[in-house]
Amino acid sequence: MSICLKCQGRKLLCGLPKCPIADRISVFKLALSKASRLEIFGSTPPTAVVGEHGWPKVRVYVGEPPDVFGDDAKKYDDPSALWGLPLEEIAKLRSYLTFGVKTAKTPWELGELPLAAVSTRPVDLEIKLSKPPAPRLVFDLREKPLGPTAPLEKARVVDNPSVPKPLEKLISDNLTASEAAVELYARGVDIYTIQRAFALGLIGVKHRRRLVPSRWSITAVDTAVGDWLASKVRYFPEINSAVYAYGEYLDNRYLVLIKPGPLRFVYLERWHWRGKLVEVLVKEDVRGERSTMDGGYEAARVAVLEKLYALRRRGSVAIVRSIGEGYYISVGNWQIRETLRRASFKPLDEEFKKYVDKVGANPLYLLKDEAKLITDFL
Repeated sequence: MSICLKCQGRKLLCGLPKCPIADRISVFKLALSKASRLEIFGSTPPTAVVGEHGWPKVRVYVGEPPDVFGDDAKKYDDPSALWGLPLEEIAKLRSYLTFGVKTAKTPWELGELPLAAVSTRPVDLEIKLSKPPAPRLVFDLREKPLGPTAPLEKARVVDNPSVPKPLEKLISDNLTASEAAVELYARGVDIYTIQRAFALGLIGVKHRRRLVPSRWSITAVDTAVGDWLASKVRYFPEINSAVYAYGEYLDNRYLVLIKPGPLRFVYLERWHWRGKLVEVLVKEDVRGERSTMDGGYEAARVAVLEKLYALRRRGSVAIVRSIGEGYYISVGNWQIRETLRRASFKPLDEEFKKYVDKVGANPLYLLKDEAKLITDFL
């Protein structure tokens, strides 16, 4: 923070291409001024974040943009609405979301709030804070930006949440959380609603339901849904010839190659920072066993499996993700999932080499049997 005081957003002493704090200060201050009255009224997009510290008793952040109602609130935390916006705009929207924080262990301690958080449309919400939020803007490359936060004294859900019917049924059921996540996905429930339901303990064996940190729940849902899709795709006919897709968003570049063969995956993540390169490699064999667990990989994998499932074809998959310095604020794994969902596959052509140069690694090489160690790419 001392370097920020010296810089004040003008000299970029941190080395970032643009000051991530200066861009957010004006909207943060506006949200802060509205939260200072302790009572906030608006519509939750919906959004809720479950923290990790102290698990199983954790902080739950329930958010809404002050004085923003109805469909206008949706854009503040809806991946389908946020995708395509510049990084600075996403950071501003997130910085205006104001959160009341309650510590809890189970969903039963949160009253109606979990149902509001899994609504298919924004829900009007009155929040009363026990004290004004501290004027503190947190900057952490590992976390999504948050607006003002303060302890929650009470909250009132003003209108009725629109909970998806399949989820409404499973809330009173006794399936495991992973089984419930798969059933909800198979019945057309949005994956982001499932992730929030998982985090807020609305699904799972009743006597074992607990709040699950959002970061864990997102990866758990991606993994469960991806495994279900893979169990179907694994037995489809092979694709006839190699195809590839390229996607780019927020200085993240993705190159995906699928070639004929059994269903397996290789995922290479390449981080560029101040002239240095850090790489992470994940491999998944034909049995579905991973070399390591990685949230970014699981998000990319589920998006590609959705494509294969729709085509009713299988193949061996290589994914290269190249992250540039322009991605200086993390917005979450949704941008991986949504970018690859929008990527279109086509047969190998002259443009393929151009995209290989953009990501700096050839996915054809990644699928060779001798490509085993991360040191091969350092």
